[in-house]
Amino acid sequence: MNYQKWVVCFALLLYSSCLMAVELKTSATRVIINDKGFYTSVKVNEQELIAEGTYPLVSAVKNGQILLPKALKVNGNKFLLTMDDNQVIELLVNQQQQAITYEIRKISGDYKAVVFGPLKLSVHEVVGEVVGVVQDGNIAFAMQALNIKTNGGIPQEYATAYGALFNYAGRQTDLSVSSTPYYHFAAADTKEGAVFQLSARNRSMQEYRKVNQVENALVLPVNGVEGAIAGAKIAVFGDLRSRILDRIGKVETEQGLPHPLIEGAWGKVSRGAMRSYLITNFSEENIDFALEKTQLAGFKTIYHPDPFKTWGHFEWNPSLTKGGDAGMKSLAERASKKDIKIGVHTLSNFLTTNDAYVAPVPAKNLLKQGRLNLTGNIDDAQTAFDVVASDLFHVPLTLNALQIGNELITYGKAEKSGDRVTLTGCTRGAFGTQKAAHEKSEPLYKLWDYPYRTLFPDLELQDSFSHRLADIFNKTGLKQISFDGLEGCMYTGQDYYATARFVTEYYNRLQNKTDLINDASRLDHYLWHIHTRMNWGEPWGEEMRKGQVASRIKNQDYFRRNLFPRMLGWFLVRLAERNFEATSLEDLEWALSESAGFDAGYAMSINMKTLKNHGQINTLLEAMKNWDELRYANVFTEDQKNRLKDPETEWHLEKQSEKDFLLYPLFISDRFRCNLSEMQPGQPGGADWSWQSPEEGTYALRIKVEGDGIIANPSFTTSLGVIKIEGKLQANQYILLDHQGMATLTDQNYNVLSVLNVQGKALLPKGAAGVSFSCEVNGDSRPDVVVRYQTRRSPEKISVP
Repeated sequence: MNYQKWVVCFALLLYSSCLMAVELKTSATRVIINDKGFYTSVKVNEQELIAEGTYPLVSAVKNGQILLPKALKVNGNKFLLTMDDNQVIELLVNQQQQAITYEIRKISGDYKAVVFGPLKLSVHEVVGEVVGVVQDGNIAFAMQALNIKTNGGIPQEYATAYGALFNYAGRQTDLSVSSTPYYHFAAADTKEGAVFQLSARNRSMQEYRKVNQVENALVLPVNGVEGAIAGAKIAVFGDLRSRILDRIGKVETEQGLPHPLIEGAWGKVSRGAMRSYLITNFSEENIDFALEKTQLAGFKTIYHPDPFKTWGHFEWNPSLTKGGDAGMKSLAERASKKDIKIGVHTLSNFLTTNDAYVAPVPAKNLLKQGRLNLTGNIDDAQTAFDVVASDLFHVPLTLNALQIGNELITYGKAEKSGDRVTLTGCTRGAFGTQKAAHEKSEPLYKLWDYPYRTLFPDLELQDSFSHRLADIFNKTGLKQISFDGLEGCMYTGQDYYATARFVTEYYNRLQNKTDLINDASRLDHYLWHIHTRMNWGEPWGEEMRKGQVASRIKNQDYFRRNLFPRMLGWFLVRLAERNFEATSLEDLEWALSESAGFDAGYAMSINMKTLKNHGQINTLLEAMKNWDELRYANVFTEDQKNRLKDPETEWHLEKQSEKDFLLYPLFISDRFRCNLSEMQPGQPGGADWSWQSPEEGTYALRIKVEGDGIIANPSFTTSLGVIKIEGKLQANQYILLDHQGMATLTDQNYNVLSVLNVQGKALLPKGAAGVSFSCEVNGDSRPDVVVRYQTRRSPEKISVP
């Protein structure tokens, strides 16, 4: 009878206070927990994954000490864990079709934090540190948060203690956008395996914690149920490696997580999530021209990089539209008629000082570092006064802003003397607020700011920012947003809860989430479900081939292991300027080939001035369309992708018909320089060089003059023949010779000035070849002549089905 009773209990699984161990399972996953509340087995498809050691179902932090469970009692789907301090944590445990879930229902208010686990597995072939998935062999295992109060990782102040107690430390992730330590990850990759670590803080009390190098910054409480640990919830599940992403999608649906659709498919598998797009500063006056260029590039989205005059209320920049939300709706409707969507850039919770939350009456909810105390009354004209000494002055800021009553004050210097700090160079009534006299007892707050010369809201005001952004999208029909600067939310001291809250408040308020692109500057564990993509990699101040190339490539591995759509970042098409040449077709096709090789979309940033003045702009846009059409159709073979993504290779794609293309491997030389000033008097200008070619054939040329002076009739002699180009070339001009033997004279932005007559053929033998260059020099000045040549190998045929 006892044996039968044991069998019945085991079959019912959870109705089992009589068991030494409890088994939990879903379709592909089986977990066993002993009577102490520790994992003893984690299996996916009957493969044991758990590492050596002891790992709790949950652990807690109280008075700076880590508490572990010492007894587990099961009553139906309630798991009662008695902790080291004899207090009980009540979990609600459910076995559903897609996942096992744990939810904290009751917990002592004495606990500062709870960690689900940590749980260490012996496998770690591919660790998705943010998504919380490990892949190894043919299986995969996941642990994911089910709400915003449950974060990936362990609170920073407890990370060292957890690492010591459970004997692990993980790898830091370095990306083009950030470096992130292992304790911020849902799954930490260690030398011996993967450690899963999800946590929830008790946020219900005002605290003073280290925030962005300020040791004792004021951290305001999170009000209501959101501030409590109770309600923290996770899902545990596994599957075959080939099916884990599909399983996550089903878990999202089962558990009510965000599950955005792009072009009819879940965003994490939709090709539409990786569409490339155009960034340009369009306006009401030139929107039709901008849309025309967007269509020429084959893009479905045009994105404005600077749409708002203020951040906070997000008032529209009048250079974009003078009609407010209605004006933006009109632009979106005009774009929609051409099957193009409009997107905008934001800096999330950054608050400009020209916003109505700042002046004329500053909001009470401006984010505060902490309180200062005046040493005496101040009148409305004082530009210097004393406060009681405070550690808040140890970290320099940018605006040095203070709030007292309805006045904002900025100071120039803070000088400590004994037990007080003297603030000098003060601006009273800063940013358009009203000057006023203040009593010594009146609270004086030091505000957080950022080097962009912005302030921040607290969590309550931050919600208003999110709601305004959602209302903009509801009213206008915009379809892409970039949450740049999400790390600003962390200035609240509420870490990843604050970032998740900002985006979730926006997302939940949206009336239409279909085909909406959400990207950001940070990928957080919970926000993995909402964000469509990350598009890191910036082009400013670098040549296209040098702008964060290694980091862009490193990012692709990050996206792949985190099961996330891939993007290659921003690239810049520029006009000629002091330090850079105008973007050439060769430059652009290098970036486009990288995109094709990694099967990753990109953003092409081209301002309106460049769109109107670059002489080859239509050629460049057509190249974008051709390359992206093939990438989007996924017609490049794996071998071609591997060769294309090598940053040391160069390629040219040539369209033959609507369905047929030729892909040419290129060799583009370094710059060869002839210094004409080194010629002897009477000596004709010229130089002898050694050029390389992978096979016999034609070569193309780009010839440029640097410095004062004019050259004429440049010629190049090889063992296969001589080519001479008839014409003059001066500074800020090019002579371009293509593979068909056509030569043009252009300005520095490739606008054609004239077509030049050509004698002979430009031919190179295979391998190394001697090349003699000569030219005539007009006038007394002798400039440098800079030459680059290009050769092609036999093309590969590519067809679109």
